[in-house]
Amino acid sequence: MEWSKIKNIILLILLLLNGFLLVIAMGQDQQRRSSREQALSQVLQTMEANGVTVSRSGLPQGSALYPLQIDRESMQTSREQAEALLGDCEQREERGGVRMTYTSAAGWLESFSNGRLQAELEEGAVPLNGTATLVHALSVLERLGVDAVLLSQEDGAQEQTLTFRQTLDGVPVFGCELTLTYEGGDLRRIEGRRFFGETVRSGPSEMLNVPTVLIRSLGQRNETGRMSSEIRSLTAGYQYSGGRPYSLVPVWCVETDTGTSILDGATGALRDERR
Repeated sequence: MEWSKIKNIILLILLLLNGFLLVIAMGQDQQRRSSREQALSQVLQTMEANGVTVSRSGLPQGSALYPLQIDRESMQTSREQAEALLGDCEQREERGGVRMTYTSAAGWLESFSNGRLQAELEEGAVPLNGTATLVHALSVLERLGVDAVLLSQEDGAQEQTLTFRQTLDGVPVFGCELTLTYEGGDLRRIEGRRFFGETVRSGPSEMLNVPTVLIRSLGQRNETGRMSSEIRSLTAGYQYSGGRPYSLVPVWCVETDTGTSILDGATGALRDERR
């Protein structure tokens, strides 16, 4: 038999084999999806039987977040961020690096090792200059090395207040929120908490799936006696440790009609609760 014919036969066999494997893989994927959907439906029925309704539109498909360790940036980098806001400034270290204070003619900024940040700015030091407040606020946060999304905005007669939540590659970092206050067209105050530094994986992803998180949240509801009747959203994110070793822990944020609970992403244990 000619070699060209043998090659065609081999190629045909390989194509048939690949097609067969693809059909098997699609079948297994469909089976997994069906199992997940069945498990979710059963959990939703259980939640409803316990007086809790769940918005399906507020449920994610899944998530695979990894625990992260943070390599702290050098104080020089912190100074560079402060100078991006204040201009040339003086630096003062207190309590062995727990607090760094930066001052200039534009105002002052304090950065704490646990992530706290606060600043007071002089009138006219950081003006809007016709820029939209939201755009300006995001640019200020960028100077401070913070990516964030807007949580709320309050427009008063004398001031505007914008509150942001920090993100990492688009994933929310719960507990790291910053509030910027504008008066008379100038940025006057910044306060809140952030994390900064390079991150590296410190372990495998052990995120609980959505049905399991819902059941754990129901258990937390019954244990704490904080009765809620609706779960409005379920969001995967991180929580900043704020202490050595500095880390970002994968969590689930459960928003209900009575408040918000932060559950450990791997165990479902309650980490934080807010009304």
